[in-house]
Amino acid sequence: MITENLIEKDKVYECDCMELMRVMAAQDLKVDCVITDPPYGINFSSHFRKEKFEVILNDNLGDEEFKKFLQDYFDGCYKILKEDSFLISFMGWSTIPKFNRAIKAAGFEIKSMPIWVKNNFGLGYYTRPQYEPMYLCLKGKPNPPETAISDVINCSRVPNLIHSCQKPVDLICKLLSTFTKKGDIVFDGFMGSFTTAVACHKLQRHFIGAEQDGKCYEVGKKRLKDFQSQISLFDVAS
Repeated sequence: MITENLIEKDKVYECDCMELMRVMAAQDLKVDCVITDPPYGINFSSHFRKEKFEVILNDNLGDEEFKKFLQDYFDGCYKILKEDSFLISFMGWSTIPKFNRAIKAAGFEIKSMPIWVKNNFGLGYYTRPQYEPMYLCLKGKPNPPETAISDVINCSRVPNLIHSCQKPVDLICKLLSTFTKKGDIVFDGFMGSFTTAVACHKLQRHFIGAEQDGKCYEVGKKRLKDFQSQISLFDVAS
């Protein structure tokens, strides 16, 4: 449960993101951008990280339940996002139709589908996956970035995962640098290992987020605190 009377910037809440967005909407708190990586609805389980985060919450829902889950999430994102702003959502290739339907029904325009290309291959019987797609979505008509980036983004995968679906900080920084500016507030309803929070802190953006998994939350909170301490020490040394 969220007990705070006022939602704060630069904080990740240990709660259901739906609850957090309801409170934000009630407080008329708007964000400048959403960058998010919801469950893909594929019942993912890591073959290599059994001792850590082998189960992803809300990733094993039935088909209709998962469709409603996505719809509720993107509806909530639309309500808390300012007019003329961007939403970027990762997804799995097999769930593109479900994400497409939910995002459009929420009111967003899907502008493009950038691809993250990794530096190594996953496991597979017929082909071995090396990429993940994302949707670049518009609420209203945001100004285009000063420099348009390629829709194929090459970025090395995280070598030592602390979350089975962890995204590289450099990848999120690339998106933040392109589609946000300093001082913007970025929302991520599925903070996982806090990558979005770390990237925001690195680039002087604010963040608000949620992570429901208590184990992920504690590890991510420590990761962010350690990163903030490193930055502070660097500033002092400079």
